[in-house]
Amino acid sequence: MLPFAHIGITLALFYIAAKAFPKIRPHISYWYVVIGSMLPDIIDKLIGRVLFEDIFASGRIFAHTLLFVVVLSMAGYYLLRRRNDAKVLMLAGGSFVHIVLDSMWKSPQTLFWPLMGLGFGRGTEYGSFWTYLAVVYRNLGRIGDPEVLSMFMGEIVGLAVIIVFGLGYLRSRVMEGKSRR
Repeated sequence: MLPFAHIGITLALFYIAAKAFPKIRPHISYWYVVIGSMLPDIIDKLIGRVLFEDIFASGRIFAHTLLFVVVLSMAGYYLLRRRNDAKVLMLAGGSFVHIVLDSMWKSPQTLFWPLMGLGFGRGTEYGSFWTYLAVVYRNLGRIGDPEVLSMFMGEIVGLAVIIVFGLGYLRSRVMEGKSRR
């Protein structure tokens, strides 16, 4: 998945959760949700595809595990209780949604690392990130094809959510500026 799907769908889920559970609304920091929604890729692509590609040859390693989300959640819960700061919990929640959107259950050796051994699966369905971008580019002309459309659906939905959030943010900033006058 590309960033639009990860960011947009995660934002939408947190927004829905905030509406459904009003007590958590003051604790949600959407900027941290956005960072959390991309954190597994930021960490793992850097480690597995840039710094240590010869060793891992994958962009889905440590930060695409349940262990990563559990440790981040525990740290976030501690900070929430200690300092009433939920930012790390937002990172954990965004990271959890990320690994769900990446369908990590299809790679149980990575998802449940290190319980199923210390190794990770080699590579991903498309190989490198650049290969994935090449696949996306090649298929842009076939957007009407149902198979290709399903490939882009997450990105389309995600981009729409990001636009709605962006417009809402800009509107709130404009209204905030008018109220100061």
